[in-house]
Amino acid sequence: MFARWSVGVGLACGLACYPLALQGQDKSLQQRIADDFIALAGGVHPGYRIAHAKGIIVTGTFAPSRGATSLSRAPHLVAASTPVIARYSNGSGVPDVADNSPHAVPRGLALRFQLPNGAYTDIVANSHNGFVVGTGVDFAAFLDAALATKPDSKHPSPIEAFLGTHPAAMKFVTDPARVPVSFATELYYGNDAFIFVNARNVKQLGRYRLVPVGGPKYLDSAAAAKVSANYLFDELARRLGKEPVKVRVLVQLPNPGDPTSDASAVWPDDRKLVELGVVTLTTVAPDNAEVSRKLQFNPVFLSDGIQLSDDPLPPLRSAVYALSVANRRSPSPAVPATAQQRNVDPTWLAFDTGAKTVRFQLIAGLTGLNGALNFNGFRDGQLTLVVPVGWQTEIDFRNHDAVLPHSAEVIPPQTPPPALPGDPAIPRAFTLKLAQGLPSEATDDMRFAAQPAGEYLIACGVPGHGAAGMWIRLRVSATATAPELLPTPAPGSR
Repeated sequence: MFARWSVGVGLACGLACYPLALQGQDKSLQQRIADDFIALAGGVHPGYRIAHAKGIIVTGTFAPSRGATSLSRAPHLVAASTPVIARYSNGSGVPDVADNSPHAVPRGLALRFQLPNGAYTDIVANSHNGFVVGTGVDFAAFLDAALATKPDSKHPSPIEAFLGTHPAAMKFVTDPARVPVSFATELYYGNDAFIFVNARNVKQLGRYRLVPVGGPKYLDSAAAAKVSANYLFDELARRLGKEPVKVRVLVQLPNPGDPTSDASAVWPDDRKLVELGVVTLTTVAPDNAEVSRKLQFNPVFLSDGIQLSDDPLPPLRSAVYALSVANRRSPSPAVPATAQQRNVDPTWLAFDTGAKTVRFQLIAGLTGLNGALNFNGFRDGQLTLVVPVGWQTEIDFRNHDAVLPHSAEVIPPQTPPPALPGDPAIPRAFTLKLAQGLPSEATDDMRFAAQPAGEYLIACGVPGHGAAGMWIRLRVSATATAPELLPTPAPGSR
């Protein structure tokens, strides 16, 4: 009945001995979802995303439509032209899934608008109108149910029981898996709602929709059965060799009462659509596999004029995407964090007890641990900086990661850290470009008085990175007489 999930469930059933990281029940929601994706894909595929593993990067430009600024003041809607990086993909976490397989849906289209001064904003969309569920808890339960379903499961199986109580999920898995003529003739839906803000500070909720110029086109079942396993990728390269691919960027506006916090609730087709502009794609990126491996698209990479709404999924998706980056970059993601931990280097810390000053070198991505989502080679709070209360503190930040941007901020002791940066827990205790992050080998420093006494975290502010494990601890102590660096035992270790 649920053919789209039969292969994934079958693969998962054969993974009883697979050593997934953080196997225990105390995993964060985002780690639970990421581990389920890995299991459903048949295990780790080094160098690939845990979902939408098979993809192709193409480049082009975006030109805004007249009237787009009535909806938003975003920089790419004001500029005459903005460079764009796009990634078309199949939905599976299996890198060699056939393009005409039912497991290749929903297909994806991610767009990155490259803004001035190194900034950017992303759109992440897929080919199904409506997400499978509306909350992260339900999505984890959906994946758990798929994993728990075995070929000999009694009826109702775990997945049948879940779908029987979640009609949007039932529709998601039973809708026909249409095969497009081309990636360029598929229709893609943003599903998550965002707030668009114009120059007059007027706010309007909406959802992205990416529509091919010329409209969507699909193969009939007979033609779809005959295409090659890589036909979508081969076809797109041939198409771009002849002519550009053009995609209209639309925003669907809700009527009063339409739900904005539930990405599985589809708004009716009669809702107004506003065209923001047209993306023109012209070139398959050279070194495609390497470019794809390095790129991290993220639905919460936003610009001025675009804000998060009450939809709870984008921050969670951000954290899962960061874990996907860690997975594709780590040589062995299943190895426990403690097995790859480095020792504390005493040169990281310098202090003057007379002057009551301390200086700490904070190095982002020092090692490959956790896909380089670490500080000084430590992840998930397994290093603690202790500073006596009232001392003048300087934290010298450097991004050693050769690929991803990073930043740092002192925040309250919430574990895991939130997916998005907020106000620092101590005034001035944050680096520049907190959400965007600083590029490879860039530096900055935080200077602040260590007070009040208490427990804090030092976390990366780039969306999703802290929640994916990129954080250490800061203890402002009323009893310590000198600063120190302490390895912090992992939960459950002795």
